[in-house]
Amino acid sequence: MLGGILGILLFVHLIQRAGPAKLLASMAALGWGLALVIAWGGVAHILKTWAWRFTLLDGKYQVSFARMLGLRLSSEAVGQFGGLAQLFGEGLRVSLLGPAIPLSQGIASVTIDRAFFVVSAAVVSFFGLSAVLMVLPLPHKLILFAIVFACLLLGFVLLSAIAIRNRWPLFSRTGEVLGRIRYLKPLIDRKRELIHAVEENLLDFYHSTPKAFWVSLLLNLACHGAAIVEVYLIVWLMGTKLTLFGALAIEALTKLVNIAGTFNPGNIGTYEGGNMLIAKMFGLTAAAGLTLAFARRLRALFWTGVGILCLIILSKRTKREKSNEINEDIVRVVPAQIYSEELQSTSASHRRPAHLAVVLANNPGFGTPLPKVGSIPVLLRSILGAAKAGAARIVVVIDRVKGLPLQQELLQTGRVPNHVEWCGVTSGEDSLPSLIAQLAHETSGHLVLIAGDRVYHPSLHKRVAEWDATGDALMLMTDSDTVGICSLSREASSDFVHRTPTAARSPEDILSGLSMAHYKESEQVTEKKWQRVGNEQQRRLAERKLDSWLVKPTDGIYARMNRRISIPISRQIIPFAITPNMVSLFTLGVSFAAGAFLALGGYWNMLTGAILSWFSSVLDGCDGEVARLKLQESAFGCWLETVCDNLYYLFILGGMTIGLVRSSGNRSYLVWGGLLLFGAIMSFLMTGLQRHQMTNGQPEKYLQEWHKKADSRSSNPLLYLGRHTEFIIRRCFLPYAILFFAFCGVMNWFLVGATVGANIVWIVTLYSYLSFTPTGATALQSPVV
Repeated sequence: MLGGILGILLFVHLIQRAGPAKLLASMAALGWGLALVIAWGGVAHILKTWAWRFTLLDGKYQVSFARMLGLRLSSEAVGQFGGLAQLFGEGLRVSLLGPAIPLSQGIASVTIDRAFFVVSAAVVSFFGLSAVLMVLPLPHKLILFAIVFACLLLGFVLLSAIAIRNRWPLFSRTGEVLGRIRYLKPLIDRKRELIHAVEENLLDFYHSTPKAFWVSLLLNLACHGAAIVEVYLIVWLMGTKLTLFGALAIEALTKLVNIAGTFNPGNIGTYEGGNMLIAKMFGLTAAAGLTLAFARRLRALFWTGVGILCLIILSKRTKREKSNEINEDIVRVVPAQIYSEELQSTSASHRRPAHLAVVLANNPGFGTPLPKVGSIPVLLRSILGAAKAGAARIVVVIDRVKGLPLQQELLQTGRVPNHVEWCGVTSGEDSLPSLIAQLAHETSGHLVLIAGDRVYHPSLHKRVAEWDATGDALMLMTDSDTVGICSLSREASSDFVHRTPTAARSPEDILSGLSMAHYKESEQVTEKKWQRVGNEQQRRLAERKLDSWLVKPTDGIYARMNRRISIPISRQIIPFAITPNMVSLFTLGVSFAAGAFLALGGYWNMLTGAILSWFSSVLDGCDGEVARLKLQESAFGCWLETVCDNLYYLFILGGMTIGLVRSSGNRSYLVWGGLLLFGAIMSFLMTGLQRHQMTNGQPEKYLQEWHKKADSRSSNPLLYLGRHTEFIIRRCFLPYAILFFAFCGVMNWFLVGATVGANIVWIVTLYSYLSFTPTGATALQSPVV
């Protein structure tokens, strides 16, 4: 408490010393650029959350990214109150992760995440101090202190690396030492098993999962890199020149100030004073140093407010989850007879029995190495396609003798789902018909047979998965040729053992065993939706078909123009270990660069920003294309892409407003920019709300569903207008408009038009949300985090 009071008094003194008028002038110079600083802070939080997510390994699939982001923000909001509060915040992260994550794994993940953040901060501080020594003419004593501290940082990093590599049991040894203290011994004895479990998770992280280890560490380094960019951005917005090398030095010294103010609640006063001293070292005014601290403080306060809101929401949700667990426990002891026939029939109408997928890879033609399409083995594409279609079980049938190398090749990719089962067959009792009959008795739904030597459009996997089992079999055909993927009812599958030759190996052989008494439903499928891959010519044809599948039904002329560039780029990306989310974040960096150039003002800067904006639009298609090529589509990826799209609009529109003000000196553009920002944010909120309402957990289908509903009400003038003009706000079209106005040198016209358009968008979206909402919808429905 005393430290906080002294910090506030120091804070007031610093304002008086720097001069309130000078401080206000420096803050006014930031203008709407402060919104860019706050948005960039959100990017840093996403990077830190992504780094933490990798430390959970397989457990990350049990917790949504949105929940982890909320926990990260909540933890850092609590940590603003000082050193002990930071420990409490880390405990919050562990306790609110959810029951799906074991306590030892949760503690280990948070510990690893914090350790990586500290180690990466030490690395950045070491290089920053090195930069200080090279850039600034320091007195002899300060040079000596800087060298000593840099050596200590380097020693800390090296010691951490040795401890990880040699598996030093620091936790258990520390526990043993504390256990010798009389008053701590009972506590240590109770927690000894947990301590060992946490330590094993910590030590195994590097040795068992080196890829996740390095990705998490690199993301933490990227987070500190974002802080360096933030320093550069703020100083640049104030109209002061500073190199990135200088920004690195300032950030390194700022980290030392943060260490000094650890036990000062909120680091208030010490943080501002430290920034003023650092600014003077670089030849900046005291007001500039205080403005730098203010801008970063306001960014922290904004995200602290968001974190407190997340903490309230997550706390309530956790209580509700615990209440649901208790209710579920109570339901389990109630006799099954209480369920009425009416309840059973209602439940059956909403739930379809899970199907079982059998992938056939036992033909003699299967050998290693497997042919690849889209950088993925063809057989693995069939497995992942079945998994995405919702198969509860996936059984891969391989030759008992020749199939082991094939299995090992697929497992080495690290992409085989955990619920995949391998079954070796030869003949006789282990024949394929016997296996299918056995599997039919083990599932409540139907069976899907998939020939593993072909590639299929995702719609084919979806069709056989959602078959209603009205007959005995569903066969997909192209003219008289079988596609190689079909559905079988449980009854027909059980009957195969008596009606099908034991030598049957393929879906064609299996279906030929169906008697004429069985009803076999067939559907015609165009040859563009599948391709057998038996030789190099067929593989190349499959690659061309795969490229055509990347084009969405909702793509317009501008999106298709971008695809001509983005697909070749994506093709160059997929051979490397680059995920779609990495592409999204790189695209976000290009968007930020575009906004920065627009904010510089002037014709050539604006034109450069417009070109970067267009390039960002092209790259925006690459993340989805990489995801579909590598079968790495996910709900989180769709969410991240939406966030990056929204940030793109904020960077571009905010940068454009700042650039026009800087170029013309006309501050009326700030009013237009404010109205534009309001319209854009309202559009984001309304679109997100409607996306949740309409897509039922499949956000990528939002635009297609909106088109259907708007077309069904084409007599409504507002919906008709929205349906036929919505392409204007798409990210594939808008950069072309920006490029045109920038080339003509009339970006002020674009600002006015964009302001009007953005406010029309959220009104149309709100109207369509109210129009499309079912009458019986209730306010009790809420999105799942």
